[in-house]
Amino acid sequence: MHEALVAVAGVLVGSGLTASLLAARLRPEKTEPPRYTQEDTLQSSRTAVPEGVEQVMACVPAATMVLDEERRLHYASPEAHRIFADTLGSIKRHPAFQTALDRLAERSTEAAVTSETARIVLDVPHHRVIQARFQQHVLPAVLFTGARGMSASTERAQNALVFVALCDETEADNTERQHTDFVAYASHELRTPLAALMGFVETLQGPAADDPEAQQEFLGIMAAQGKRMQHLLDDLLYLSRVQRVEHQRPRGSVALADLLGRLKAESQALFRLKKVRLTIEPVPDPAWCVAADTSQLVQVLINLIENAVKYGSLPHDGGASPALHVTVSCTLAPPDSRWPAGPGVVLSVTDNGPGIAARHLPRLTEHFYRVPKTAASVQGSGLGLAIVQHVVTRHGGRFAVESTVGKGTTCKIWLPLAAAPAVTKPS
Repeated sequence: MHEALVAVAGVLVGSGLTASLLAARLRPEKTEPPRYTQEDTLQSSRTAVPEGVEQVMACVPAATMVLDEERRLHYASPEAHRIFADTLGSIKRHPAFQTALDRLAERSTEAAVTSETARIVLDVPHHRVIQARFQQHVLPAVLFTGARGMSASTERAQNALVFVALCDETEADNTERQHTDFVAYASHELRTPLAALMGFVETLQGPAADDPEAQQEFLGIMAAQGKRMQHLLDDLLYLSRVQRVEHQRPRGSVALADLLGRLKAESQALFRLKKVRLTIEPVPDPAWCVAADTSQLVQVLINLIENAVKYGSLPHDGGASPALHVTVSCTLAPPDSRWPAGPGVVLSVTDNGPGIAARHLPRLTEHFYRVPKTAASVQGSGLGLAIVQHVVTRHGGRFAVESTVGKGTTCKIWLPLAAAPAVTKPS
């Protein structure tokens, strides 16, 4: 798409279709400092490119750049600055970018149009993948007469400009990588219990065939591994169902008081035998409602409570853990840059467990990601928070995790209110 846009722009610039634009030689020299510097900030004097080139490229709805034969950047579109901001310099200096320009330069200058592509991977300040498409267009030298920085252009019949379209493919690359990791992790998670089952079956058929005590022990382990596989497959199927309807907003609505009432009924039976104090605080305003798939939201809150119980019971810094207390609450959303500006509520699940190091927080919702220190001591699929993220996204909400090592963790779900909360007048 971007390559086609650049091609169209190049044709318009190089032909007589935009005569009114290309008839003008150049903009008159400006007295204010030029908008562009040359190398580090990738911006040089804008008077070095014909006015028509700049005006046409400004109309192209893509991130584009225009370079001359000496690889000086003479124009970068507003879209390029919006998407790539301060990384334009890193893009231009990248070896893949320069190699593509080398290949263009090696081609015959007689060709009116030559093209190249380059894949640029930046790791600083964060991982980014950019697809660059280059097209070199030969333009009449008369268009460059009087241009600053192009004194040699008047000695040639033609001059070439390189038009570059930049496409940010970071999200697509991350999605592809996640799909690859998903298959690899799912295969690994299933292979481990399956290998254990096969090993114990062979043992029962061979050395332990006449050992009733060993048989009972091995059958217990096999049952545990079978449950592990079943739990993983259940999570995978549930995740698949959630992703299939993620783009469909729920049509029903539920009062938050009813939602937490159902959660209390289901969670109390779930944690009756566990040494955990679970508190579900009442909703401040019974009139608060959200558009929701009630079953999904209840399941999300149960997932968060189960996580709090599993990981909150781990020892603090190697010592004995205090009595675990999990609290579920609902409040009106305060102004926060993490939440949309509209009226909303925040559902919070808080525990007083060992907490999670800050470096792990951004990755908690990735498929199969588990905090390394807890992965060995707590069995799990690593899909619980990924399911939470997909369900919350379907509901038009936001999900965030706050944690302090040694003090506990709070999982917050922002949901838009279906109607503005009732205003209570002071008595």
